[in-house]
Formats: sequence, structure tokens, C-alpha cells
Amino acid sequence: MLRMRRLLALAAAVALAVIMLPAPAFAHGQLALAEPANQSTLMEPRAQVALYFTEKPASFAFFTVTSPDGVRVDQGWTHGEPKPLEPPVQELNLKDGKWEPVFYRTGFPAMVGVSHWPQKGVYTVQYMTVASDGDKVSGTVRFDYQGAPVAAPAGWQPPVNQPEAALTGGSGNHTAVAQASTPAAQPGSSSSPSPWLIMVPAGLVLAAVVAWRRRRSVGAR
Repeated sequence: MLRMRRLLALAAAVALAVIMLPAPAFAHGQLALAEPANQSTLMEPRAQVALYFTEKPASFAFFTVTSPDGVRVDQGWTHGEPKPLEPPVQELNLKDGKWEPVFYRTGFPAMVGVSHWPQKGVYTVQYMTVASDGDKVSGTVRFDYQGAPVAAPAGWQPPVNQPEAALTGGSGNHTAVAQASTPAAQPGSSSSPSPWLIMVPAGLVLAAVVAWRRRRSVGAR
């Protein structure tokens, strides 16, 4: 009975591992790099937050920067100068039934203005854009500002603009962040787990259970 329980526990572990296998990020135009980086600490005020994507953000993309007390401090955005991505980031494309890696070596920025830094604490950057394949791309970057507070400009009012319907309606949102290629996969190879990596361990566990039950049946005769 103890051995049976161990086999069943092993089968459950295999099943759990299969369920938790990460799905590949397949949409284009994902966020590749943020300055300040997600979960980082910023010690000095800066005029802009830079978000670098694997494709140029749509002209109607939407960005916000929210202070720790929930007040928006973003001040519009512009396209900036592209920069090399080191290391390059990888996205996966489904081609002929196989996930094939595509490497992006250039980041295309959205430079989001910050009007002021009213207090220390966690600031939240939200982004919404549309990739060239039509999928909506959205996500959040958070960082901890520990620099000196900076007062708001004279006459400043928190922005109240909202994203366009093209960014909020319909389906197909993707929030996956492109991953740095470490190490780089070989071109043309599949980065998704092979079905055999799933089937073989499960089959071995099943065979062990069947063999144990047969031996137990023979011994009981």
C-alpha cells in the first residue's frame, strides 16, 4: 500500500508539472525593457520613463504614471530613439505547427513624461498599445522612488485622458514580457516543450502502477 501511494504521488507530481508548464509568449510588440526597470529603486527624479518594445508603439498607444497616492503624474509621451537590446529578447512564432524563436535586437521606445515626483514610494506605469499582428499589448511596470520629492509645476492638473476604444475593446490582449535570450536558441528550433517530455514520464508512472497491481494480483492467488 505504501508503494502504491508513492506511485500515485509521483503521478500527481508529473501531472502538476505538466499543468504548470509556461505558455510561450507569441504576440509581437511586447515590452522588452523599462527604465527604470520593473521592481527597481529610483534614487533621483527624472523627466521621463522609457519603455522599449520589440516593435514601434502604435501612434494611439496609451501610457500612465501613477504616484503612490493614486494621482496620475504622466505628461504625454513621444517616440524616442531606438536602442540595441543586449542581450536580444526572444518571442515565439507558431509556424507549421512548431514554435520557432524570433530574436529582437532593437528596442523601440515610448518616452513617457513625468510632471513631478510628489512623494516617495511605489510608482506604477501602465501601458497599452497594439502590435503589428493586431493583438493588443498591455501591462504594468512598478518601481520604488526614494529620491527627494519634487513639487508640481505651477498650474498643473492631473491628466484625465483615457485610452481609445481600439485599445480597450475586443479580445486578444497579451501582457507577456519578452524574455532575454540566455542562452540564445538555435534558429529554427522549437522552444516549446516536446510532447514526448510529457508523455514518457507519465507513461512510465502508469506502467509502474499496472505492474504493481499485477504482482499484487498474482501474489493474492
